Amino acid sequence: MKEKILQSCKSIPPKNLVNYIRKGVVTLSELKDAGLSAEKVSMIQNLLRADDDKLWLAAKNENSAKSFQDYLSRFPDGLHKAEALEALQEKEESEWERVLANLTETTLRNYMECFPYGIRASECQDLLEDLPWLTTKQRNTIRDYQNYMSQYPGRHDEEVNQAILVLNDDNDWNNACLIGNSNAYKNYLNIHPDGKHAAEANNRIQSSAGRDAFLDKLRHNPNAYGAQEIQNKVNNNVASWEDIMDIFGFEKTEAIKLFRMPSELPESFPPESLTEGSTEVYFWGTPSSGKTCALGSIISSVQSKGIFEPLHCSGYDYMTRLSNIFDRRGFCVFPDSTSVGNIQEMIMNLTDSKKRQHKVTLIDLAGELFRSAYFKENNLFLDEGKEETLNKAMNYLKDTKNNKIHFFVVEYGAQDKKWEGLRMVNYLDNMIGFLKRQNIFRKSTVGVYVLVTKCDMIDCQSNERPRLAYDYVCQELPAFWNTLQNTCKKAGVSDVRVLSYSVGDVFAQNLCKFDSQDTDKVIEKLLTKTNAEGSRWDWLRG
Repeated sequence: MKEKILQSCKSIPPKNLVNYIRKGVVTLSELKDAGLSAEKVSMIQNLLRADDDKLWLAAKNENSAKSFQDYLSRFPDGLHKAEALEALQEKEESEWERVLANLTETTLRNYMECFPYGIRASECQDLLEDLPWLTTKQRNTIRDYQNYMSQYPGRHDEEVNQAILVLNDDNDWNNACLIGNSNAYKNYLNIHPDGKHAAEANNRIQSSAGRDAFLDKLRHNPNAYGAQEIQNKVNNNVASWEDIMDIFGFEKTEAIKLFRMPSELPESFPPESLTEGSTEVYFWGTPSSGKTCALGSIISSVQSKGIFEPLHCSGYDYMTRLSNIFDRRGFCVFPDSTSVGNIQEMIMNLTDSKKRQHKVTLIDLAGELFRSAYFKENNLFLDEGKEETLNKAMNYLKDTKNNKIHFFVVEYGAQDKKWEGLRMVNYLDNMIGFLKRQNIFRKSTVGVYVLVTKCDMIDCQSNERPRLAYDYVCQELPAFWNTLQNTCKKAGVSDVRVLSYSVGDVFAQNLCKFDSQDTDKVIEKLLTKTNAEGSRWDWLRG
């Protein structure tokens, strides 16, 4: 038939020749060689071009792999061949991406149906021929890989071993992250020294070393860091609030979060002499002994009990501030440290159970007095201001118009704590010798007490604290205690005791859940040892 067409092509209409070309019976080149006129060749080209454009437009509108394949089948050398091939390749790549995203037998067979001769056809066929391996990779668990290896030994062994190694690596890493401390990361590295998380593990070991030390210290001692220090550690990502909550619990952690440093307590100028007709209660303590907290708990407690009437005095503002520090209902914030060179005079009426009033002057003695007395005793230079403060305190103490009570506030376990180069025990020993030579303890002294603060830090039952506080003073402060006892005995002071003291459950150094048990005992001492209105001899009780 082809030969006949070529022989008679000059007489066959152009439309018929186009049909033969479309059916693949002949080609336009063969017709040219057979002597087809240029005019007919041009007519045939125009007819073919119109058909090519029409089919290409339809293929683009349908925008499917099949439509582009149909175009190329009809026009293997068509005007839009390059565009059709490019579009078909894009379709194939897009389809293969979908296959990889959801690798199943169905998606693989769909690909093969659409692209039986595609560039991924061979890979697709290999996967279809090994469906168990495909399923195993999809599940991607150690158990599935192990089952596959046992059922199909020798097939994909290298890939199986690598997959199991990666999964073990990831599992061990996730476990290490859940524990989140340096030991966990070290264990990961012991198992996977070259694991894909090895670099991160080393980084975390370095950063978690500080975290572990910080948290371990807090677990051992809830007062190892102040509330503001803990806030800073969390803000600097050394630890998290979840870590802090694991140690302190929810309520205490919230209190630490909300903590703000209190404003400084007001200073005042002490009077030249103290008011007559009031029992003078002196509080002695080196800096950070807990003296201000003890005073705050006493004044706050008498305020909350309704037995407190503040009277006009030089330390009125100071006293008022202290009266609002300790709250029986919530967490309390300790006051800021007071000036080491300040003496505060706080005069008040305290009402006893019989509705009688006791006029009391609480005197917060400057911590600087301990250093000034040390300089005085050792003939060291003492500047004029500090000597004036020391002399004023001695004038108060030597004046016999009022009865006197002394509380020496010492911090439990702080005998070796240093201030300005000397230990607390050195200052106490020196001070008691200085007071002895100044003849401070006289018949007007109705009670002398060593108040051992922070006894909540003693690892014991609360009922054992008094005995252990006494043992602490005897064992760690023997020179101070023995001199105090002997001096008071010679002066006729009968009530000389060690009192254990705690303001409650103290945590993060600056916060506590107030417990008034020890404070109430001190208040009872004050009421027992001070004169009540209308009774000159009530102070002898107790």
